[in-house]
Amino acid sequence: MLDFITDLITQYEDMLVLAGVISAVVFVVTLLLTPYLLGLIASNYFTMENPHKLEIEHIGHIIAVIVRSVIGLMLLLAGIIMLVTPGQGVISILLGLFLLEFPGKRKLELKIINHDPTFKTLNWLRAKANKPPFER
Repeated sequence: MLDFITDLITQYEDMLVLAGVISAVVFVVTLLLTPYLLGLIASNYFTMENPHKLEIEHIGHIIAVIVRSVIGLMLLLAGIIMLVTPGQGVISILLGLFLLEFPGKRKLELKIINHDPTFKTLNWLRAKANKPPFER
């Protein structure tokens, strides 16, 4: 059995090294990007009445929603991957959810932000970006 595992590791050594390098790059990028992205969210975001009212007046709004959704989906998928590899998986998942548009998003966000450890972590990361803490 051990010989089989050793053979697999030597057979796929290049792929394992590539996966390790990609994991390290994603880890560093999320460390640098997460506080900045959290800083872009308004501090009163969770106390606003209806922050998700989607107003599309021209093609630029549609493009902005598509770009934001693609970035959110990429963060969500990267966060899921980072749950098993080095990185800030949970925080990346949260950022991805904040950027995506889907029914029930507001309820999910409020449930997440009312979890004290999550709230404290998000505010700690906002402090790293020199932004005021979230209100709830």
